[in-house]
Amino acid sequence: MIHGFLVLADSVSTDTSSGKVHMLGAGWSLTGPMVPPSAVAGFLRIPWDEAGRQVQFRLHLVDQDREPVKLLHDDGQSRAIVFEGALSLQNAQPADELSKNLPVNVSFGLSIPPLPLPAGQVYQWMFDIGETEVAAVQFAVRSQDVTVADEPHSGEPE
Repeated sequence: MIHGFLVLADSVSTDTSSGKVHMLGAGWSLTGPMVPPSAVAGFLRIPWDEAGRQVQFRLHLVDQDREPVKLLHDDGQSRAIVFEGALSLQNAQPADELSKNLPVNVSFGLSIPPLPLPAGQVYQWMFDIGETEVAAVQFAVRSQDVTVADEPHSGEPE
């Protein structure tokens, strides 16, 4: 079975030669009320016996009711926020006997432009392989009327 997890970040960069994902501002779960550019980093663990088959994947954004989040496009149509593709590691082989005991690690990073998401809501990025949810990460968009508290003073008391 393929396992995975997602991490929210301010930005990501993927090093294709090493398979590493470099993240800045990683691990947040609260944003807004205006949603800035962001990124999703994904990490998959694929057993060797499943590495050779091609799988369809889908990263999509849903609201707190798990309904697809849709954006209005220039043509007047509303479309769900979805990134889809296929993944295959047909030529992957363990480097040695020890490597056979570990799953194949696959990582990715996806930059997301600012999204006009309604404030005061919880959202979730979901990563599916076929019809199976493999990973998900939630975040909330602050309400317009919520203010962030000032940083504590480091000097003498007032």
